[in-house]
Parts: sequence; C-alpha cells; structure tokens
Amino acid sequence: MVALSGSPRVGHVVVTGARHLSTGAVIAAAGLLGRPAFTTSTADARTAVLSLAAVRDAQVRIVLPDSAQVDVLERDAIGRWVVGGVEWYIDADGVLFASADPQGAPPSRATDDRTATGACVGRTGGRCVDPAVVAGAMRLARIAPGELRADATKPEVHVDPAQGLVVRSGAGWEIRFGTPDALEQKLSNAKKLLSDDPTRRLDYVDVRSPDRIVFSPQ
Repeated sequence: MVALSGSPRVGHVVVTGARHLSTGAVIAAAGLLGRPAFTTSTADARTAVLSLAAVRDAQVRIVLPDSAQVDVLERDAIGRWVVGGVEWYIDADGVLFASADPQGAPPSRATDDRTATGACVGRTGGRCVDPAVVAGAMRLARIAPGELRADATKPEVHVDPAQGLVVRSGAGWEIRFGTPDALEQKLSNAKKLLSDDPTRRLDYVDVRSPDRIVFSPQ
C-alpha cells in the first residue's frame, strides 16, 4: 500500500478567462488550494465553478506536481438589469450576474419591478428572466431620447408586474407594451399615434394588443 500522507498538495491555481469574476472568486469556488494533487476531484471543482452565475463553462486540470489551472468561459452581457435598486448584468438567456468590470456590459438598461425576479436573483444571480422578455426590453432600451416624441427626453424601460414591458418617457406619460410578442408592430403603432398629434396630453398609450390602441386621456 502506498502512503499518500507525503503527497504534494495544490499550492498554486492559475485562472484564465476571468473578466466579470475576480481571480480570487474563481479560486475560492474551485476549492483546490491545499487539496492533494493526486486525489482531488477536478470534476467537483468544475461543478463548483459552474455554480457561479457569471460562468457559462469551465475546465479544470491539475498540473503536477502541485498546481492547478481553471479556464472559465464567462457569459456575454447584453445589457444591465436593475432589480430592487441593484444593477446586474444579463445575458441573452436571462441569467443575471454580478461583474467586477463596470464596463463589461452595454449601457442598455431595464428595471425589473417584479417580486419574483427579486426573489430569484437573491445575492448570487441566476437564470431569472424569460429570454423573450430580455430581448424585448433590450430592444426598447435602444430607443433614443426624442425618438418617440420631443418631450420623451429620458425614456426608461421597466418590466411591470401588471403592464409587462413599459417605456416611461420622462415626461409623465408611458407606453405599455405588455408581452414581447409582436413588439415591432406595437412600437410602430405607438410611434404613429404620437406623431399624429405630437403635443397631445397623455398619461399612457396602451399597445398591448397590436390590433387595438388605447390611450388616456381620450
């Protein structure tokens, strides 16, 4: 029987591919430091690293005699998602994750006011948003100031528990889009109404049904 008490232990971990995550966070999640180099499980370490919301994929290997390497493939942030006042990054699959890089996502932003999203994201992030809602919100987030109407100088996208996707103009009125289906048609309908009477007093324009426009006041 070969005694392993004198076997080398992992004393150094190299991390590649980390941008949203700090090297220290990846090393801590992998849990390899101090583990026996010959018997530690790289599969378990990989599973632990994959539990980090910012990680899409990872590879772990032991480099004898006493080192390890963790290669991470991080998620591609397509925008910023605000939940409970906290800004997360979000990918196209609806995964929310924190980032150490303040420039690691485009400036497109949406605020999610739904309680369920807040409960899902917690403190660590995760797959919390329907990808179709993400795509719709990011499309609306690209609306430029003044594009809808001259007084819409600060358009903000919200995901409302009752109204669904909503664009708040910054001028006291909003457009209610509901679900993200037929979004381009809904947006076209809203723009036409706004352009037909660009000084109309408004509280809201409701285009949740692409075949019917409701606005207030009438």
